[in-house]
Amino acid sequence: MATTDKDTSICFPGEDRWELWRLKDGRFELADTIPIDAAATGGGFKVASNYAFPVHSVFAVPIWAGTDDPAMLDSLVDIQLERVGLKPEPGDGVALDYRIVSAADGAAATLENVLEGAPGKRHLALATVINPNFVHPLPKSGCRGFDVSPRFLLLPGNHIIIWKELGRLVMALTRGGQLVYFQGLTAEELDIDTVREIKCVLLGLEGQGVVGEPAGIHLWFDEIDDAAGALLQAETGLDAIVTPRPDPVLPQQLSNLLPVEIAVRRMAQKRASKFRAIAMALAACYLAVLGWYFFDYFKTVKLEHQLVARSQDLSKAEWMRPFRTRWEALGPVTSGDRYPSEILHRCTASVPAKDVRFSSFSIQNGDVLIIGECRDPNAGRKFGTELFKNSLLKDFDWVWLQRPTIDTKRKDGTASFRIQGVYKFKDA
Repeated sequence: MATTDKDTSICFPGEDRWELWRLKDGRFELADTIPIDAAATGGGFKVASNYAFPVHSVFAVPIWAGTDDPAMLDSLVDIQLERVGLKPEPGDGVALDYRIVSAADGAAATLENVLEGAPGKRHLALATVINPNFVHPLPKSGCRGFDVSPRFLLLPGNHIIIWKELGRLVMALTRGGQLVYFQGLTAEELDIDTVREIKCVLLGLEGQGVVGEPAGIHLWFDEIDDAAGALLQAETGLDAIVTPRPDPVLPQQLSNLLPVEIAVRRMAQKRASKFRAIAMALAACYLAVLGWYFFDYFKTVKLEHQLVARSQDLSKAEWMRPFRTRWEALGPVTSGDRYPSEILHRCTASVPAKDVRFSSFSIQNGDVLIIGECRDPNAGRKFGTELFKNSLLKDFDWVWLQRPTIDTKRKDGTASFRIQGVYKFKDA
C-alpha cells in the first residue's frame, strides 16, 4: 500500500515540549504538541510514523577504523563500546547502530604501504547507543522508522550546531555533509559555563581527530545573551550565526535502532497475525469441505429428482407395460430372495424338530400357501408365531387361512392348519 502524506509524521523533541509534525503537500507542518510532563506519564501522541530520539536519550561514540569491511567493523565497534562501558546488553530491540561518516586522506592499507610506513586510509564510524534508562513517549500505534533527532534536521556542513531540546541544550558537529558527533549539554541556557563545556567537548574531539575545520557555529535560538555569544566566538575562534531552528524533515536513510517496547509489540503482532492466518486457513478448509459436501449433496438430490421424473415418464408409457409384466414374472428367478427353494428353506427354518410337518408347500403368483399337520393345536400355533416374526420372511404378509384344528376323522388327535403369505411388493 502506497504511503500518503497523512501516513507520514514525525514525533520530534521540541525546545520545551514534544512536537508532532505531519507531511502535507510535500512539507512538514506542526500538527500538535504535548508538554514534557504529560508525555512522561504515558500521554504520547496516538499516531506517528517516525520517532526522533532526543539527543539526551542516546550516546554518540566516534570510532576510527582502518577498514570499511562490515564484518570487521562489527567486531571493532563492539570492542570500543565495551572498552568505554557502553556496549548494550543482548535482548529484544536494536540498541546499537553505526554508520561510516567520514574517511581520512591517505594511501590504502595494503601490506606494501604498511611495510614502507605509508599512512593507511582510515574511516570514521559514528556509533549510536540507546540509553536504556530513558523513558520514551512512544506513539500508541507504534512507529515505522527511528533515528536520532539531529538526522531529522538539515544540518549545515562543517559547522557546530547548538539548539535546545526538551528544555536542555544539545550540540552537533558536522564534517563535510555528515553528522560526525552529537551530545547533550548540562545547561538549560547558553551562558559562560556552557561555553566552557562546549570548549572541553571540542578539545576532546580534536584529540580524537574527529573535528575537521569547522566553518562556523549555528545557534538555533530566537535570541541569546550577547555576552555568551561573544565568549563562544572568542573561545572557539569561529563566527556564530543566530537563526531559528529549521523544521524537521525525513532523513534520507533511517537508522536500524528499535526500542524494546516496539520490538516486543511487533513480535506480539506477528504471532497474532500468524494465528489469524492459521485460523483463516482452517476456516477456508472447513468451508471448502462444507461447500464440496453440499455441492455433492444437491447434485445427488438433483440427479435423484431427474431419475424419479424419468421413471414416472417411463411408467406412463404404454409400450413399457408388456416388458414390465414380463420382467416382474421373472422375479422368482432373477431375485435370490424370491427363489421358491429359498423361501421354502426359510419357512422350514421355523419348523421344530418334531410335532410339526408340512404336508403341502406351494407358490402361486408370488404368494405362499402352507398346509401342515401338528401334534396338537398348541404346537401349530407356536410354529405360526415363529413363522410370522421371521425377519427373513418380512416381504410377506402372513395370515391364518385355517388355525390349527383337530381332525375328528383321525383317532390320534392330530391337528391341521393352513397359512398364506401374500407378497407385499406384487404391485410395486
